Amino acid sequence: MDFSLEQLRAFVTAAETGSFSAAARKLGKAQSVISTAIANLETDFDLALFDRSGKWPVLTPNGEALLIKARRVLAQCGELQVAADSFQQGVEPKLTLVVESMAMIPALADTLQQFESGFPFVEVEILTVGMGDVVKLLNEGRAQLALMVQLSFLHPDIAVHGLGQVDVWCVAASNHPLAALKTVDWPDLRQYRQVLLTGRYGQDSEEWRVSDAIWRTEHILSALELVQRGIGWTVLPADMVRDRVQAGYVARLEPAFEAQAWKQPIDLAWSSQHALGPAGRALLTMMKTMKLS
Repeated sequence: MDFSLEQLRAFVTAAETGSFSAAARKLGKAQSVISTAIANLETDFDLALFDRSGKWPVLTPNGEALLIKARRVLAQCGELQVAADSFQQGVEPKLTLVVESMAMIPALADTLQQFESGFPFVEVEILTVGMGDVVKLLNEGRAQLALMVQLSFLHPDIAVHGLGQVDVWCVAASNHPLAALKTVDWPDLRQYRQVLLTGRYGQDSEEWRVSDAIWRTEHILSALELVQRGIGWTVLPADMVRDRVQAGYVARLEPAFEAQAWKQPIDLAWSSQHALGPAGRALLTMMKTMKLS
C-alpha cells in the first residue's frame, strides 16, 4: 500500500463536495486527475470508496469509515507543515521554565495558556525546584526562563525583572503548640522544629531559617504534609496554603512582629549568556505582565 496525500485530498474533497467535477474545481485540477487519484486509492486499499452506479458518486460504508481517518491524516499533515515552517523560522521546538517552590504563582497557568495559543507546537517543560537551584540551571542552559525568589545579590550572568511581592504565611498543624498562641514571636518559633525549603544542591533559604532544629525538603507539598502531621512549622506562599488553612488542616500563625517580614519578592529571570529565540522572547514578554495576586 503506497497511497499519497494527493489521493487522500482528492477523496476527502470529492466526498465533501458531492462530485468528482466539483472536487476538481475546488482543487484546481482536471476531473480526470481527481477520478484517477480516487481510483488508484481504491486500488491501494482494495476497497470501493464510492458507489458510482447513480448520477452522483455516493460513499460506500467503507468509504464513510475511511473518510474520518483520511480527514485526520490530512489535518495532522497540515499541523506538521505548520510546525516545520515555524521551526524553520527559528522558533524553538522546546522551552524549559524553572520555578522555585516559593515562587509558584497562580497567574503562571493563565500565561502559559496564552502562550500555547500562539505557539501550539512548542513543547514546554516546567521544572519545580528548591531554593537556590535556579541560577545553576539557567547558567547551564538547562532552562531558558525562571520564576524565583529575589536574589540577595546581583548575579553577573542573570537578567531579572521584578514582578512584585507575594504574601507568605507561617503555618503549623492545628494541634501544634504554636497554633494555640494568639501571636507568635521569633523566640516562640525558635523553640520548635522548622520545615525548611531547600535546594537540590544543598542551598537553604537562610532568610527564612529561624530554628536550630530543621527538616529540609525541596517541595512545597512535602513541607505541607510534614507540617500537617505536627512535625514542625514552615513558611510558604499564602496562595499555596490558603485552602488547607480554610479546611482546618493547618493553622496560620499570626506574627507579633512587622508585617513586611511576611512578604517575598518574586523575580522573572533569564540568562544573559544564552539568547532566547522567538518563542522564548514571546513568553518572556507575557510573563512580565503577570499579576502576583
